[in-house]
Amino acid sequence: MKVYCQAIRATTLSAIAVTGLVALFAPLNALAFDVLANNREDKDVRLIRPARNRPERSNLASRPTRTLFVPLKLSDLEPHTIEVAKQLEIWPYIQEIDSSLSTMSEERKTFIRHKIMDTVFEAFFDAASLEAEAEREKALFEALRRRLAERRDKGINTNNAINFMTSGTLNTIGSVLGFTSDISPFPGNFNQMMSGVVSTGMSMYALKQDAGPRSTNPGRPTVVAALFGRPVDEHTDYPESVWRFFHGPSTEKAGMSRAEVLEANWIEREWLEKPGSKRDKLKIDFICGVPIKEKIITLDDITDQINIIADISSSASLMGHHLQDLMRVVDTDDFKDYMRSSSK
Repeated sequence: MKVYCQAIRATTLSAIAVTGLVALFAPLNALAFDVLANNREDKDVRLIRPARNRPERSNLASRPTRTLFVPLKLSDLEPHTIEVAKQLEIWPYIQEIDSSLSTMSEERKTFIRHKIMDTVFEAFFDAASLEAEAEREKALFEALRRRLAERRDKGINTNNAINFMTSGTLNTIGSVLGFTSDISPFPGNFNQMMSGVVSTGMSMYALKQDAGPRSTNPGRPTVVAALFGRPVDEHTDYPESVWRFFHGPSTEKAGMSRAEVLEANWIEREWLEKPGSKRDKLKIDFICGVPIKEKIITLDDITDQINIIADISSSASLMGHHLQDLMRVVDTDDFKDYMRSSSK
């Protein structure tokens, strides 16, 4: 035993000595390395510390500089962009300029150009306003979801801790009681049985906790409310230009509006209940921001609400593509030259 203790002591002292030597010579090694790096003249041979944040190669593509704001011809407009122009009631003005530019007075040209530009700008800001409101609502509901998820996780962790301690204690006591033959086996077996009962009960309760806590809906209209005819306020009511865009023909499915395609997708992804189901009206009321006093709103409901609002935000942003094409058709710098060339 004495020899064994001496061996351990010798090993410990050796480890301390090696650690001290490494700590002593580490600064000298770093200094020598820096001197070598500073005096190295061959820059192509990368034997020293490589430069940080400087990738040696990149997969990014390059292209030559192009002309800014190239006007777009009427013949190149997509049918859905033309439909947007009709919804904004500026398509007749574009046709008028294209067909009778040579006989039109300068006052009429200026009026039409300003009318088209003002309408496009207003529609763009309408879409941007709805998109901003949708993004704001997304942030609010994501914060609510995180808060409820944290409560759920805390409850599950507490459940697990109680489960481990209680079942483990009962199981240990039951095992200890079985060590001696002087005591009846009943107490030990009973404690072990209770350990299993507690573990099963707490595990079943944890499955219930996994769904998360339920909450109420205080009631504040969202950007979904107007689409389903629920009450709205000044922030969630759709401007007329955006309303016409959402109810215009869809680019995905013929014979359906953009709003109808969105609703079909939400039902298919189970973000909305199927029409006529038990929670159909209730789910729509919650997503639209109708007040609900009962604690029946789950984490999954809040997630579905966030996804639907994100879809509306994306659809509103797509309106900008069509407005950009209309801007390129009536570009202020090349408007007259282009219209003359396109009317030939």
